[in-house]
Amino acid sequence: MTKYSRAVVCTVILLVVVFLLLVPAGGGPLLAAMPLAAKTTVEGPVDISAQTLEYDKARNIYKAKGDADLREGIKHLTADSVLYYKDTEDVFAEGNVVFREGDDVVRSEKIHVNLMTKTGTIEKGTIYVKQGNFTIVGEQIEKVGESQYKIKKCQFTTCDMPGPDWMFSAQDVDITVEGYAKTKGTRFHILDQTVFYLPYGIFPVKTERQSGFLMPEFVSSSRDGMKLKESYFWVIDKDKDATIALQYIEQRGFLVGSELRYRLKEDLKGSWDFGIIQDRKYDRTRLALKGEHEQTLFKETQFKTNIDYVSDKDYLQDFAEATSRRSENLLKSTAYIEHPFKSSLLTVEGAYFRDLTTRSNDSAFKYYPHATFFTEYIPIFGKKLYTDIYTDFINFYREKGDTYSRMSVEPRLRLPLSWNGLNLLFNGTLYEKAYLIGHSNSEGNETKNRTTGKVEGDANVQLVRNYNLDMLNLGEVQSLVKPQVRYTFISATSYRDIPLIDPYDRINKTNAITYSLNHYLQGLTGQNARELSVLEISQTYGLSGDLEESDAYKGSGSRFSDIDSRLTLFLFRDLAYTNETVLNVHGKGLTTMRNILTHAIPGVYFASIDHSYTRDLNDQVYFDVGGKYKSVGGRYQIRYSFKDSDWIDTLYELIYQPKCWAVILSLTQTRRPRDTSIKISFDLTGLTSAYGTDRSLQR
Repeated sequence: MTKYSRAVVCTVILLVVVFLLLVPAGGGPLLAAMPLAAKTTVEGPVDISAQTLEYDKARNIYKAKGDADLREGIKHLTADSVLYYKDTEDVFAEGNVVFREGDDVVRSEKIHVNLMTKTGTIEKGTIYVKQGNFTIVGEQIEKVGESQYKIKKCQFTTCDMPGPDWMFSAQDVDITVEGYAKTKGTRFHILDQTVFYLPYGIFPVKTERQSGFLMPEFVSSSRDGMKLKESYFWVIDKDKDATIALQYIEQRGFLVGSELRYRLKEDLKGSWDFGIIQDRKYDRTRLALKGEHEQTLFKETQFKTNIDYVSDKDYLQDFAEATSRRSENLLKSTAYIEHPFKSSLLTVEGAYFRDLTTRSNDSAFKYYPHATFFTEYIPIFGKKLYTDIYTDFINFYREKGDTYSRMSVEPRLRLPLSWNGLNLLFNGTLYEKAYLIGHSNSEGNETKNRTTGKVEGDANVQLVRNYNLDMLNLGEVQSLVKPQVRYTFISATSYRDIPLIDPYDRINKTNAITYSLNHYLQGLTGQNARELSVLEISQTYGLSGDLEESDAYKGSGSRFSDIDSRLTLFLFRDLAYTNETVLNVHGKGLTTMRNILTHAIPGVYFASIDHSYTRDLNDQVYFDVGGKYKSVGGRYQIRYSFKDSDWIDTLYELIYQPKCWAVILSLTQTRRPRDTSIKISFDLTGLTSAYGTDRSLQR
């Protein structure tokens, strides 16, 4: 046999599976296992062996008989025999036909393909794709046209074969890619028992996302009775989709929800979530809208909006699923336009606030409008001195109470210096504010203004050293110690008749020095190239007497402020710790503290504990732990208030998840509002979630 003849046989054998590879993934349950490839070619060296390799010149037939074996890269085909009819472009592979490409496998007793018409048949075939664990079995899989397939006695599952936990089957399947799959005698099996039957069916077959119903959710609530939720995923177009949901709530009625997502262009995208219900308990219509949108209007002008609106203060407590959403006290909706200029940025915003602590929202301020303009640091005098300016205008509007307009102008000078490793920075800022006050009890307006100056000086040194921490398997690390001293002076200003709208209206007299010690440890080797630890400690001392209230430090009323510290440790990849502490030095002890400890062993276990404390206000702990052993997983969450000696929220969750499906049973208890709910949901891996998703360890 000639070298050319061997190459032809090699190429032909590879092309035996071309008609399989023409079907893209994602074409519905019966096609999802078939990978996408437009062409199969021989690239690089090809190894072929058989007991006999022949060329019948008279009939123009190539023959490989007896344990035919072909390898080319990651492709591998074996069969008892292969025949290639050159004149008709027909290829036949028979007897224990197995084609492998990586971890993907096609097995059959017989394959016939015509390379000219790109049609063919697989007899008693099994197709397996590793990604997704998809398996399709067919008594006969036939490609009858460019994008049309017929399958007899078809079976599909993402479970291991044989004996899958669940499986779809159909007597006949007629598939048109980018069209529909028509089925006869479709059954859904669980543990070899038929639980659902559809005599005839028609399903969309698309190479991308597909519209369809999602798995239903069942909830039993002590507050609202039975809840049943069904959702439909709608593929509107390639760049937009939506989820439409209908939830029946026994004590309230039907909650209709929709979520729209779109990405028309990189600079034109957004998502919107809407819910509405005619609530029998409230005897009125209640609704919520939450979403965001951003786009480029022209050139570099950006428009962005972020809406978070509810019709009444109790909506989130009644219908929000996340604890953080049920605990919201203030919602903010904004819409703004920003345009960059050379070394500067202009932003114009409108903001609406919804106070959820009161039934009426008339006293809450709205920003109609809020405009800011600021510049970058601009060098002057040969780049030895820098200047910038910040301006801000807000119109504080509300339906009840006084209204205000505030204009702020803040020019600043900066002088950075360095001398023998000592870093110096001097700042000077002028705060000029003007107010227009509209009194609710009179028709007249009045104006006020205030001028304040601030001078700051900062000095620090950075001590750097590299060394090895082999005993912790961290390799080379870099240690940076940064002692720092900052002096702050703010001139005395009278606030008589100046309104107090927010903390920005009070910049109190200050003559103080702040000293701090900071340490940063950075890993430099391989996977340990990360921030390993941070330690920051600071305190302020009043040079002219007791400290007044300020955002620049913690604590006031005496010469020494509270000690403010922050510590993070990430020495091990599976263990992290963060501490933030404010310590009063005048006998009150801790004023605020937060500790967060997380530990995780990937694929096995995770745990997190978060304790927060604020004197006289809050003292609570949040604990979250989950783990998995073989097919069984569980999760437990609790939020407990030491101040009230009572729990706030708890979650108990049990997950049974074999390789290809899951059932999730959860018990949720809340105090806001008081409710106990039992929820059961199901998951068919590969259909309702991505293959390999571990429901026990999702956080």
